[in-house]
Amino acid sequence: MKKQKVLPHENTPPSSAPRKPRLLWANAYCLLDTSSGASMAVREMLRQLVISGYEVNILGATIFDNERGQTILKPFWSQVEANRGGSVRIHDEVLQHLLVVTESPIRKEMRTREEELWFGLLLAYFNEFQPDVVFFYGGKPLDMLMAAEARAHGVAVAAYLVNGNYSGQIWCRNVDLILTDSRATADRYAHTEGYAVTPVGAFIDPSQVVAKTHSRERILFINPSVQKGVGLVIQLALLLEKRRPDIVFEVVESRGSWQQMLETFSAALGTPRRQLDNVVLTPNTKDMRPLYGRTRLLLAPSLWWESGARVLAEAMLNGIPAIVTDSGGSPEMIGDGGIKLQLPPACYEKPYNTLPKSELLDPLIERIIRLYDDDVLYETLAARALAVGQSRHSLYANTKRLTAALEPLIGRSRNHAPAIEDD
Repeated sequence: MKKQKVLPHENTPPSSAPRKPRLLWANAYCLLDTSSGASMAVREMLRQLVISGYEVNILGATIFDNERGQTILKPFWSQVEANRGGSVRIHDEVLQHLLVVTESPIRKEMRTREEELWFGLLLAYFNEFQPDVVFFYGGKPLDMLMAAEARAHGVAVAAYLVNGNYSGQIWCRNVDLILTDSRATADRYAHTEGYAVTPVGAFIDPSQVVAKTHSRERILFINPSVQKGVGLVIQLALLLEKRRPDIVFEVVESRGSWQQMLETFSAALGTPRRQLDNVVLTPNTKDMRPLYGRTRLLLAPSLWWESGARVLAEAMLNGIPAIVTDSGGSPEMIGDGGIKLQLPPACYEKPYNTLPKSELLDPLIERIIRLYDDDVLYETLAARALAVGQSRHSLYANTKRLTAALEPLIGRSRNHAPAIEDD
């Protein structure tokens, strides 16, 4: 019996039906990665586009920022394993992911034959799905090849840029639209590289992150890595352990090892420790609502360029005040719903292991203690945070910005697409 050809997409409407706008997300990273804020943001963007009337397909691979981010994919793992060397389709509510199953979850270890398989599926999408726009993030050679191939097929290309690591013009030579999450990042790249970048905000479904009840007990810190300010968090925990051991820190290990960081930075501070009694550890989870339900303050003292940290928008939607450094997009994300911390310039320099003198943190320690002891002060700040969440991080408003930014590309693709056939 002749084997039936399997198309890379499903549910394309009949030719007689009105043509919906078509978007293809094409990138080796897996959008089901719960350790990647960018992946989670894009996944929600695509979900909202489907709800808004787009037809969306996703071409990816089993590549993750961190293996801890495989939480969502775990129920499908037997299906993934059965397709080693090939591809697997994962149905994700209104989205469909076609993933090349790679031997390694690490991007730099993706093999040539795996990239060739991915690229072959991309060509099939161009010829059979015929997208109006292809959307991606990253600046690897495979990404640039994808963008060039899209241009050859007359397909518009949109890129998502939400960190401070891009430079030069090569990666975006065939990109028609660059999207980001914050005005701070758009301004940064306009100034440093001359890119025209469109901010569209955060993409977070409140029903998936807002806790039903709030006990407001703990200080939450997510991702214990040097660039996220883990050294400063350890410093604060050590200081508060002496003054207020009842104030508990909860650390979520989405990436990085708290144990390793604690040993390194406590030794650097002259007080070697393997454990802190005022810190509890929580593994990476796909459902943050229980954590936000017990959080009083969010700590996000990033030392690298933070475009628009997802956790800050989630905190604001929960009415949780945040403590951030005054750099990148973090101040923009929290507005007047938190505390902006100024650090010496050396703290923001790689490898991000310079810590401020303890006395510089005394005002912050006093403010934290007051926010635990003064309920009126705390409730006032929490109300401001909630107002920021509702006004600045509206999923409906940000989706409108996204569709408005994409609309010119859709019209152009339909009017100027050349006829190309691949061998």
